Amino acid sequence: MGEPFRTYEEAMQYLFHFTDYERMAKPRDAATSVFGLARMNQLLAFLDNPHERLRVVHIAGTKGKGSTATMTASILQRAGARVGLYTSPHVECIRERIMVNSAWIAEERVTAHLNRLYPYLQESLKTSEKYTPTFFEIFTAMAFADFLAEGVDIAVLEVGLGGRLDATNVASPAVCGITRIGYDHTDKLGDTLTLIASEKAGILKPRVPAVVSPQEPEALAAIRQRARNLAAPLRLVGQEIALADGGRTFHVSTPNRRYPDLAVPLAGEHQRVNAATAVGLAEEATEATPWRLSPDAVRDGLAATRIRARIETIAQRPTVVIDGAHNVDSARTLLATLASDFAFDRLIFVMGMAADKDMDSFLRLVLARAALVVFTRSQNPRAASPDELVRRARAISPVEALSSDRPGDALALARARARPDDLICVTGSFYIVGEVLEALRGHALP
Repeated sequence: MGEPFRTYEEAMQYLFHFTDYERMAKPRDAATSVFGLARMNQLLAFLDNPHERLRVVHIAGTKGKGSTATMTASILQRAGARVGLYTSPHVECIRERIMVNSAWIAEERVTAHLNRLYPYLQESLKTSEKYTPTFFEIFTAMAFADFLAEGVDIAVLEVGLGGRLDATNVASPAVCGITRIGYDHTDKLGDTLTLIASEKAGILKPRVPAVVSPQEPEALAAIRQRARNLAAPLRLVGQEIALADGGRTFHVSTPNRRYPDLAVPLAGEHQRVNAATAVGLAEEATEATPWRLSPDAVRDGLAATRIRARIETIAQRPTVVIDGAHNVDSARTLLATLASDFAFDRLIFVMGMAADKDMDSFLRLVLARAALVVFTRSQNPRAASPDELVRRARAISPVEALSSDRPGDALALARARARPDDLICVTGSFYIVGEVLEALRGHALP
């Protein structure tokens, strides 16, 4: 009998039949029926447990975990390691979620992995929905299998949601990272920083070191408590890992070494904090390995970091910036960076959001700075309608609010209304940003 999928398109069509909670408006009870590690462990057992044969860096957090994971992978690659990187969500193409040495997984490898998983998946569909892996679980298992097959020396894993019950939390990491924690996914993780931080700190493992970005006191207390219970050493950015401003550059110092004159090609002061966290993670990950972390490797790795939709400029006159901010904390960071790093006359937003986010709080921040907002929606079923966003905006502020059904058309409308010295910011969702980039493919902006 031949393989079930002959092409990448056939394989992906099959994969998209599996439950994808990134695209669902209301998951069922997160604590019981939806999230957990039993299905993931069964799926990985079918693949002969590839996760058990990988050296892993595991990173959770509300803000900055994707940037930190990408920086960590880039530093480790410059130190001479072959590095796997698993992140989510994607911006342009789902294959960007699984990378080896900065290259997306090839279509034929995705197809091969799904062909291998097909017998297990078909059997799980016959058994019961309770035992059928989700889309994210399947893709995570594919990442583990691919990293093992590709012979990576270190795999850097970004948590999908939360930490304790996330599919990535089957790994036994060499080091854990927790980036800044704020309010997001409160329906699943809890509505206080203590509860959210406790879920994120669920990735910590007995006696495994953890590097932690600066936190609110409530979040840090929860992380410290979990670490104490596990005898897990903490390395705090701002304490054991010092970050010093050097003007155009910055310096990071750990108990082991000083890394001077660093820079990252990503906008915003917050990226320096993410970089310091990444340095600490890379240093711990290379402990007792053949890869020695030098100041040059750190400097070159940070300088080579490339990541889409993190306050990224894609056009000039008017300036067009894309950013995946989708919660209040990331909105504050975005607005602060636009104010400090960019010069412009008026600020115009192209925005869409998921309906399960704290839309009103996000809108209050944006509308306080905006001259105009064009609301739109992605194809994700969780997306709020543009008309609903306009209604909410008008209840908050007299700022002009327009709507357009498609993100590409929304950007065109914003550019038609903009002057050369204005700044247009596309934000609210990685899905919105991705669809704008898709609309622009082959039609580069000036």
